[in-house]
Amino acid sequence: MTTRKILTLTLLATTLTLSAAVPKEVRETTRQQTNSISKAIANILYRRGIEEDKAMELSSAIISTNEELFSLMLHNFIFMTGLNKEELLEYLSKQALNKKSVDLSSYASLVKISHSLKKELLTPRDLQNLKELSSKNELLMRVFS
Repeated sequence: MTTRKILTLTLLATTLTLSAAVPKEVRETTRQQTNSISKAIANILYRRGIEEDKAMELSSAIISTNEELFSLMLHNFIFMTGLNKEELLEYLSKQALNKKSVDLSSYASLVKISHSLKKELLTPRDLQNLKELSSKNELLMRVFS
């Protein structure tokens, strides 16, 4: 077996084992946080003058995967890069307004987002962190799809 297959199976087994042990309250809290991301994007759009229904529609459209997975990948992105969550939500709202999708499992997309928010060249260490993050997020997409 290749290393990639072993890692995939290990992550899958761990996820299946731990998902049964996660209390219902934790799952509900995750859902509330997830809804707060799409609502936060919709609120930013609403403050910019977009009608409330249209803002909610645009914010839902930017999330290409299910909301819980998007929330998890976004959390990983914020944690690994140290970016400001509010600035990232502003970026996502601009992308939603322009009807562009955001793929948090794509290395190129993560580099683009990081570069536009940091407004400076990324260090080799930053690029390596983004490469690892894209691999982790891609694996999460495969597991939860």
